[in-house]
Amino acid sequence: MNNFPAWRNGSYCSLADLSLSILDLGVIHSDATYDVLAVRHGRALQLDAHIDRLTASCQGWRLPMPYAVDELKAVVAELYHSSELDSAFVWFAVTRGIPDSGNPRDLAKCNTQVMAYAKPYYGFNAANSARLCLSTVPRTPDASINQRFKNWAWPDLTQSQWQAQDRGYDSAVLLDHNGYLTEGPGFNVAVIIDDVIHIPQHNVLGGITMHTVVKLCQANAIPYKYCNIDQHQLAAATDMFITSTAGDIVPVTEFESQRFTPSDQQLALKQLVKQAWTQDEYSTILHTI
Repeated sequence: MNNFPAWRNGSYCSLADLSLSILDLGVIHSDATYDVLAVRHGRALQLDAHIDRLTASCQGWRLPMPYAVDELKAVVAELYHSSELDSAFVWFAVTRGIPDSGNPRDLAKCNTQVMAYAKPYYGFNAANSARLCLSTVPRTPDASINQRFKNWAWPDLTQSQWQAQDRGYDSAVLLDHNGYLTEGPGFNVAVIIDDVIHIPQHNVLGGITMHTVVKLCQANAIPYKYCNIDQHQLAAATDMFITSTAGDIVPVTEFESQRFTPSDQQLALKQLVKQAWTQDEYSTILHTI
């Protein structure tokens, strides 16, 4: 793993060369952002959207991004081809860095750290299906941490993952402080009620895969809506799936006491996402530099 290619502050290196000082505010204050995109058979799914989200997250957290979009795309291509992997993740991280003065309040006087590396693609899990429980830990509200911007502040998500593992589930989904469905550790969630795909609209990361699903729904007349979803509505769901870079569309086979079989809508969307990997509208061929 340590021999996979990496990049740091404009120079290529190996994954073993990437490290962060304990003094970096990304470490001690989670003052950082990241993004992860998938590449299969030489194509990156929604490359522009991932790079746009990375730069938007940097802007949202006021993290300087000293590299242009085209430079970041070139890094993706070089890391992928250097890895010699057919299917890979390319992972970016941007941290605040260390204040020149040593004072952690000197936010404007830090040297931003920008890093990336490639590693093997692994999917959601071996079965690429999910058994989920409902977390008792509420999602951190947008008013405190705007979840539209990716961040390293995962305590609520991590505690929910522990709850899932303690109960024998694959993972968990969280409600917000108003009792509405949000997301899970590293994935968005959708439920199908009355043949309409319901997607949580607040307190969630703008997942690239979920955005792809919405575009495919629009192009193929599949009913969907962004809305608030409470526990009463969850009980009426006839299907549920999650979306992530790691698994595309992942069917939920079990949610607490509910059992699901993939619906026609979900099966249609899985096929459409599979096709999107080969279509220029959705995926980008990574040419060698």
